[in-house]
Amino acid sequence: MDFKNCSNIEFNGGGKIDGRGYHWWMLNFLNDQKYLNNDDRPMLFHMDFSHFIKIHDLTFKNSPNWNIKLDHCYDVTIYNVNIKTNTTAQINLLKKLNLEGLIPMFPFNTDGIDPSGARFHIFNLTVQNYDDVVVPKPGPDNDCTRDILVENVTVKLGVGMSIGTVPPRTDGSCIKNVTFRNVVMKRPFKGIYLKTNPGNNGHGTIEDINFKNFVMDRPIWWAIYLGPQQMK
Repeated sequence: MDFKNCSNIEFNGGGKIDGRGYHWWMLNFLNDQKYLNNDDRPMLFHMDFSHFIKIHDLTFKNSPNWNIKLDHCYDVTIYNVNIKTNTTAQINLLKKLNLEGLIPMFPFNTDGIDPSGARFHIFNLTVQNYDDVVVPKPGPDNDCTRDILVENVTVKLGVGMSIGTVPPRTDGSCIKNVTFRNVVMKRPFKGIYLKTNPGNNGHGTIEDINFKNFVMDRPIWWAIYLGPQQMK
């Protein structure tokens, strides 16, 4: 589902969108190497250059790629949304292909919600996946992603309530004024995850990021990780 240049649209109804992602995840590890490129797998829901959007009372299941991606979007409200990835099937796939060594580095890229733009309110969210749960990303052309509130979230597994990745760019990359609060995480790989990336040209800005009232049950990797993506 792909939308561009939209305004004043509401998506709801209590239904389920099932991406049947297992086939696409499997292609990541077969001979056709193009499927290692995240851009070749479809997302369940993508919006670009849109504003005044509501998404609520829906279930997103087994996306081949990111579940909900919002680029250059403004004044967005997302609530009462359930995002569920069959993590057991993903683990069994790695075992089937003798790739257990990739654990806990899961390359399926089944992010929950990836927003860029401004003025997002995301709340009453339930997510099970092996990737970023909610991850604001910098916009292009020095368009700063900003003014985001994420609250009342329950997570099983997941790789963080995240920021980034934010690399230096000649035109600048920026994320600011983001708050995550009232979050319960059960066995997360990472809990709080703020991702920079190295580089020698340009600049990047991460500022006014708040994490409040987090409860984490037995993090698998790091409870809090601030630094370059995927580094130790």
